[in-house]
Amino acid sequence: MFGSKKNKSNSSQDETLKDNSKKIVIGVSVLVATIIIVLILEIYTVTVKGSQNKKIRIGKGAEERSKTIMLEMAKIGKETKDLEFKYYKALETIMSPMEFQNFKNSISGIANKNKVKINSINEGKVQDVRGYKMNTINLDLLSGYNDYVNFKKNIAETPFRINFDKETIIRENPTSSKIKITAVISALVFEKKDKLLKDNKKFIEQMKRAEERKIAKEKRLKELKEQKKN
Repeated sequence: MFGSKKNKSNSSQDETLKDNSKKIVIGVSVLVATIIIVLILEIYTVTVKGSQNKKIRIGKGAEERSKTIMLEMAKIGKETKDLEFKYYKALETIMSPMEFQNFKNSISGIANKNKVKINSINEGKVQDVRGYKMNTINLDLLSGYNDYVNFKKNIAETPFRINFDKETIIRENPTSSKIKITAVISALVFEKKDKLLKDNKKFIEQMKRAEERKIAKEKRLKELKEQKKN
């Protein structure tokens, strides 16, 4: 119960956090270029062939292909919006530098609430993670076991992504009911979070409203199905 243990760190890299903007721009640019090339080639072919029937057939073919490409562009546009919204939603679970400091400062209050004594608390090393920072907080605590469990539960209630790592638990001494804990809390931090969310606030709010409408619609359909069963 009081033996040493170590929590495995969850993967800090989330596919939703990758900025797909370059891929999106390239994809749309390729489609636009494709439309232009298709139309140029068809016009050239009509000029060379010189046949009225072939002109009509080729013209219709070019029109159908252009429609298909435009439909694909619309589909990619929707998928692009969905991916972008998914990214911003994931970003909301990552701390800004200020949010990290606020989180660190909140630990003392949570410890007091659960009768956990903090012997020391300080920031540890910072690692670069693909444009983000992995900030760490080193903890040295003294507590009862149940109090420490409740302390961890309260810490985990934060809406941000955190992880307890390198956690060790030992008895204070052979006759004591207290335990000594050393642990590292790691958290993803993104310096430009606040600016990015502010610059895209209108888009995010629009997508959230659309998502809420979709959820409400699905809920109504589910209720109607349940009513028909009854």
